[in-house]
Amino acid sequence: MSAHLERSGKFLLDAPVEEVFPLFTPRGEKAWVDGWDPEFIHPAHGRAEAGMVFRTRHGGEETLWACADFDAGRHRVRYCRLTPGSRMGFVTVACRAFGNRCAEVEVAYALTALSPQGEAVLAEMTEAAYEGMLADWQARITRLLSAGCETPARGAA
Repeated sequence: MSAHLERSGKFLLDAPVEEVFPLFTPRGEKAWVDGWDPEFIHPAHGRAEAGMVFRTRHGGEETLWACADFDAGRHRVRYCRLTPGSRMGFVTVACRAFGNRCAEVEVAYALTALSPQGEAVLAEMTEAAYEGMLADWQARITRLLSAGCETPARGAA
């Protein structure tokens, strides 16, 4: 047992990094992840910050999350995640300005299986599957950003 997996990848979004980075907070992901509805345990207000703890019930699983590091100024966040009886690990998202207006998003997963069920999940996260997941994220966020192009708040930025 105890299979371990590390994956990372990058994608570009046509929006400023200051607009993109908040989309990778627990509250921000609600805008583009179907069924994502975090339950904020600490602090109850749910603002992203180091030390926050929240729970998700997504994709048929319950996962506990803790924000290990949050640096809004550097556009970087690192979460520790535990899906009981399955897997534990870290998810790191780092955004940086790319060109005049775009943002590059780097997403890294480091996961360790805690059971045969977790090993099966890790086995499904091939390089191709991970690249597909990031392509899906890019497409979903691009649709979200495009839908907001006509809003006065986005146009004023």
